[in-house]
Amino acid sequence: MGIYLSRMPPQRIRAANIRRVRFRRAALGRRGLAEEQVYAFVRWMVDELTAREATETALRDQNARLRRALRERQDWQAARRHRNAGRWKNPHY
Repeated sequence: MGIYLSRMPPQRIRAANIRRVRFRRAALGRRGLAEEQVYAFVRWMVDELTAREATETALRDQNARLRRALRERQDWQAARRHRNAGRWKNPHY
């Protein structure tokens, strides 16, 4: 069995995409969905996705800050390590 690979990258669900969804009303004489429930669900999904997007953004920002701090620390250590350049020898070795 093979794995199906889509040629297009998967589209991420965004809050704006859900806000744009509209449901058709049922035809006369037919039962349909309760609009209040549908739109309550849409509002709930928008709130959940908005919170997720905010959390993801905060985590990406934190990751970038940590990477910068690590890079600066590594640069500082590398500069400090090469400052002696072999002129000082530990007498205990």
